[in-house]
Amino acid sequence: MLTTGSRQNYRPLQVLLLALHLIFIALSAITSAWVQVLTLCAWAGTLWLTKMLLDYLFHETDMVYARSLDKIMAHYTTEINGLYANIRGWRHDYHDHLQALKYYLHDDQLQQAHDYLNQLEDKLDEIDDIVHSGNTVMDAVVNSKLALAEKAQIATDVSVFVGHQPLISDIDLVVILGNVLDNAIEAASEQPDPTTRFIRVYIAIEKQQLYISVTNSRRADQVIDINYASTKNDKRGLGIRRINALVAKYHGIINRQYEEGVFVTEVLLPLIRISA
Repeated sequence: MLTTGSRQNYRPLQVLLLALHLIFIALSAITSAWVQVLTLCAWAGTLWLTKMLLDYLFHETDMVYARSLDKIMAHYTTEINGLYANIRGWRHDYHDHLQALKYYLHDDQLQQAHDYLNQLEDKLDEIDDIVHSGNTVMDAVVNSKLALAEKAQIATDVSVFVGHQPLISDIDLVVILGNVLDNAIEAASEQPDPTTRFIRVYIAIEKQQLYISVTNSRRADQVIDINYASTKNDKRGLGIRRINALVAKYHGIINRQYEEGVFVTEVLLPLIRISA
């Protein structure tokens, strides 16, 4: 199906072709009969070629966009399945861990029991970083981005509560949330001192609206233009434009604020269907 976004991308071309058609009409009105026939034939041929060209361009654009989203969704699905498999593995091994601890305590091997508990605590810290919001797609995006933040030595504070209520389109959710978090991670990672890097994420359903708040640290000398895109990074600017377009699609609200060393993005999306 042809998307609104792809039509808008080629709107200048459509305007140009419309102007060409108007020229044909004007020529047919002021020339002789046989020239009018030739002009009308040329006009009809141009209309047909225009339709074929635009249909081809729209189809190719949609196919590229669909393939890109398929790859993103497949990546996030693999990521969340791996995380859940890790949790299931811990549940499966829970009984064995208890038996091992009982064995150490029975033989008064307190140091061994203490060491074993320390090892379990380290493993549990990995599990604690996993977000379980109730929405599989959101979990996949947030957990995947948390892994990237950890690699970039960015401290994270994440709270996500959405339950099983129907949200917006999964694809649109991936694009909005993924771009917001990507921009936050990129900005925070640009700080030379890892100890100053942080990201705070809060996502919840509030008054039948999906509320997303992402706060990130940034370089104090970072230059930000009027569209809230870093003047040194066009990729981040493209992400922001995609976010803006989708928020507008859902008649939502987006608020961006910044001060020295901090940037905040808030998104509010009305949810039409909310389960009781």
